Amino acid sequence: MRYFKHAGGALFAFALMSTTALAADSIRLRLDWSWWAGQTPMILAKEKGFYDEVGLDVDIVQGQGSKTTTMVVGENADPIGHANLSTVAQSISAGVPITAVAGWWQQGPISLICTDPAIKTPADVKGKRIGSTPTGSDGQILPAFLKANGLELTDITLVNMPGDAKFAGIASGQLDCISGDDYFYVPQLKAQGKEVSVLKYADWGITNLGFGIVVNNDYLAQNPDIVKRFLAATRKGMEYTFANKDEAVGIFLKVSGNTQPAEFHRGVLDAYEASLHTKRTEGKPLGWMAEEDWESMNETLAQFGTMIGKKDATAYFSNDQLPQ
Repeated sequence: MRYFKHAGGALFAFALMSTTALAADSIRLRLDWSWWAGQTPMILAKEKGFYDEVGLDVDIVQGQGSKTTTMVVGENADPIGHANLSTVAQSISAGVPITAVAGWWQQGPISLICTDPAIKTPADVKGKRIGSTPTGSDGQILPAFLKANGLELTDITLVNMPGDAKFAGIASGQLDCISGDDYFYVPQLKAQGKEVSVLKYADWGITNLGFGIVVNNDYLAQNPDIVKRFLAATRKGMEYTFANKDEAVGIFLKVSGNTQPAEFHRGVLDAYEASLHTKRTEGKPLGWMAEEDWESMNETLAQFGTMIGKKDATAYFSNDQLPQ
C-alpha cells in the first residue's frame, strides 16, 4: 500500500515537472501605437507573470497606428493586435481577415480638440487647419464626423501627419485643431495654458467603440486555446491595473521609459476605467461586446464615413474566447 502511495506521488511529481518543463506557447502582440498608458494592462500582465501563468511567452511590440496594426494582424505577421475597434470595423469591411475578440475600452474617446474657445459646434471648424493621422484611428473616423454634421473634407484644411507630431503642431499654433483622443491631448494643452474646446465625436452623431483585441482569422481557428489563455491573462492584468493604479503606472514608466508625470498616466487610467462598458454591456464580463453597439457604429461609418462593404454585425466580433 505504501509502495503505491509513493509511486503515485512520484508519478504526479514527474508529470508536474514535465508540464512545467514544456516550452510556453510564443505569440507576438502588435500594439496600436508607441507606448501609452492605455496599454498598461498588457504590459503589466507580462511584467507580473500573468502570461507565464497560463503558459504563454508574449512578445509585445509597439505599433504605428491602428490601421497598420489591423493589416499586420490580417497578414498573420503578428497574429494578435491591440487596436481601435472603429478602425477594425473599417478593415474587416474591406476584407482584412481579422476578428475582434475583446472590447476593453468601449466608449471611444476620439474627439476634435481645438485651441480656439470660439469653436462650439462642428460648423465652427470650417476653414480650420486640422491635424490627423491617416494610419491611426482618428483618420478613419474624422470623415464620418464631418459628413454626419453637414461638412466635407474640403471644408477644412486637412494636415496629415504622424500621431506623435500632432501635439507639437497644435501647441505651436500651426494647427487650429487635432483629431485624437481627448484624455491624452487636453491635459497637456491645458498644462501649457491653452484654452481648449473639445467636440467629442460620440456627442455629435458618431457611435464609436474604443480599443480592443483583434486576432487573425486563421490563427484563431487553429489556436483558440491560446487566444482564450491570452485574454484571460490580459483581463487579469486589467483588473490588477485598476485595483493598483499607482503600481501599474510605475511599471508602465519603467518599461516604456516615458518621461511624462505619473499623474498624467494615472489620469489616462482613470479615463480608461470609466469607459470599460457601454450601456448595452453594463453587467457583462469585462471585454464582452454587444451586437447592437457594433451595428450602430458600422451603420454610422457606412452612412457618413468611408466604410464600403458593411456586413452583419456578427461578422466583426466574437465573445466566444472571453473567460466568463
